[in-house]
Amino acid sequence: MSNTSGNSPVIIKEGKAEILFSTENEVFYNKVQELNRDLSTATISTFFSHVHSTDPKIVKKSMKLLNQQDCDKDVGILPLLILEALGATGLRSIRFSKELGCKVQKIVCNDMSVDAVQAMKRNISHNACENIEPSISDATLLMCQNKGYFDVVDIDPYGTPAMFLDTAVQAVRNGGLLCITATDLSVLAGNHIQACYGKYGAMPLKRPYCHEFALRILLSCIDNHANRYSRYIKPLLSYKADFYVRVFVQVIQSQGEVQKTSSRRSFVYDCVGCHAFHLQKVGNHRAGTQHVSPGRGPPVDRTCTECGNEFYVGGPIWSESMHDRAFVRQLSEFVSNEGSYLGTAKRLQGMLTIIENELDDPLFYELSSLSKTVHSTCPPTAIFRSALLNAGFKVSQSHVHPKSVKTNAPPSFVWDVMRQWCRDQEVKIREESTVEGRILRKDMKHGVSFEKHQEAVFAYEQGSLLRFAPNPEPNWGPKARAGKRKPEKSDSISDDKKKPKKKEDACRIDLKKFKCKRYEEENCDLGDSCRYSHF
Repeated sequence: MSNTSGNSPVIIKEGKAEILFSTENEVFYNKVQELNRDLSTATISTFFSHVHSTDPKIVKKSMKLLNQQDCDKDVGILPLLILEALGATGLRSIRFSKELGCKVQKIVCNDMSVDAVQAMKRNISHNACENIEPSISDATLLMCQNKGYFDVVDIDPYGTPAMFLDTAVQAVRNGGLLCITATDLSVLAGNHIQACYGKYGAMPLKRPYCHEFALRILLSCIDNHANRYSRYIKPLLSYKADFYVRVFVQVIQSQGEVQKTSSRRSFVYDCVGCHAFHLQKVGNHRAGTQHVSPGRGPPVDRTCTECGNEFYVGGPIWSESMHDRAFVRQLSEFVSNEGSYLGTAKRLQGMLTIIENELDDPLFYELSSLSKTVHSTCPPTAIFRSALLNAGFKVSQSHVHPKSVKTNAPPSFVWDVMRQWCRDQEVKIREESTVEGRILRKDMKHGVSFEKHQEAVFAYEQGSLLRFAPNPEPNWGPKARAGKRKPEKSDSISDDKKKPKKKEDACRIDLKKFKCKRYEEENCDLGDSCRYSHF
């Protein structure tokens, strides 16, 4: 970032683009989202090379129209039509134009704010991008007027994308790419269950796996909107980073697949006491047929077999894979080989490596949460994984949590592992009326071996891969809306006014307002050092 004297705008460089950003903050910009934009560019490039270019309809159309395009004929395929529905400064569209090159035919960069469109035009001119078309319109109206027109639709709103989903799944062509961001993570993660159900049609659960749960709620919601128009989604990549979740899904037209969509969603039963979770499919699809029947359940008794408590019911959520493993591998190769210019390349490589090795089984356990439930020390991650692997179960990490354990083992075995660990550690068994007391008193159903397994430490953990990067600077998170952010460097407040008072001093001042009861009873000998008043 650079600046000049006077009233000149700040020049922000990101990727291969530059934008002119006013310090008055009339248009929204958040540098935290650089990873979002880096990954979007890489994903669209990979989508063009490995999905778009192999689509038979696109190939057939390309053969007819290739001679009319201005791009290099070595591409051999019709370039992409991209819509950025909420463009703001236009940075994302400019990066698409400069970094995707001849893979893009036209980019429509839209915003309904007059100030945003003016800034957008200024930035487009500054970067000399001729294939970007500025647009000032309501995003939902624009997408409704261009049904099935765009190869890629990118929606990155401030807050929830819920109001844009219905038209977004219509605006993208059959087989096209839909890129959706949700920054209202506190809603999706269970802090505001009424708002989540109203916006996304699902009940969230505030558990250690809440961020993966948020991703699966978003996928289920998008698929639900697509189903209304005989379309369904195929997730290519879903991830959580910083304060938001983002998904890249392919939208495909098929009435037959839509009929099976209920079998891709599940309700989640989560124990109130021990947090053991069980999934219940909304519908059951009979393999090799189009027959779908209602899901049969519930998968649990009225009370938990591990601790005797009742269950919360969350969802429905997307219970199939959140990623296309082959696509993630191709994307990772692109970042390694061609993404050296990306500012967050190292972090992307680490995150994609974890995602590529992530199990498709929904949700995960968190070791400190399991240990807290039974009041024991936390078992080493490698030891816990070994117990699962020695029993023949699969295990992986989740990219959303560094201490996560994702496995296909049933909750009964997971808790047997903890029971055996507690016995080996001679953990005190508490009263039977407590959750931990009931769990540890229960007889074990499975044999557990803590012998170190050779696959308990993953290959990518042994290198210098940047997997869970710390925040690069203080206050790393969402910013205020455009026009509402306070200046960061122009404040003239002195250091003395900024410096908060010590908690001890505040307590002393407040407590001196109250009489000391011990002094009144003539039992206080602290004198002036007493925190209460002796007058």
